[in-house]
Amino acid sequence: MMNFNQFIKHLFSRCTGIIASPKVEWHKIKEEEGSFFPLAVYFLFPLLILTSIASMVGSYLQMSGSGFARDIIIVAGLSSFLSFLISILVSILAVNAMIRTFGGTPNINQAAKLVVYSFVPGILVAIILGMIPWFYILGLFFLYSFYIFFQGTPVMLDIPPERQSNFSTLSSATILAIYLMISFILSSFFGAIK
Repeated sequence: MMNFNQFIKHLFSRCTGIIASPKVEWHKIKEEEGSFFPLAVYFLFPLLILTSIASMVGSYLQMSGSGFARDIIIVAGLSSFLSFLISILVSILAVNAMIRTFGGTPNINQAAKLVVYSFVPGILVAIILGMIPWFYILGLFFLYSFYIFFQGTPVMLDIPPERQSNFSTLSSATILAIYLMISFILSSFFGAIK
């Protein structure tokens, strides 16, 4: 069990490693043992909680001077959390299902690592944009997630080399479609609640 300082250090080093040198970091990730549960508990959920907090702070700052609406702030945080969580879970299942189509052997744990760590730039952008929405140009950094995914595919998944590019392209398009669809559905749902 990690203490808090080790936990923060690991979270920070993994995020910076996957962004700064994805090829090197993917090889480290592949060697790590573990299932989806520790990945979710020690990496994904803390980042998603930060996105929720950032969205709630951003909503509060946008409302300053116009009155405090606790419900709107909670809905903003919940929407952000669920949008990423559902998108990531559905994307993991979709990527794992597509592996066989491209001649590989499905492995849900490797697919989970690939999808979760590929979402890091998008999650970090959501944290920044949640608190400071007028930096919307940073949203383009979300596209770096696809580069990270492309770098991780040959390392993490057992897919023939000649089919990896097609797999990465189709998977990236699928992940983007899933994220946009889930975000639209949740924003419509939570927009109706507001």
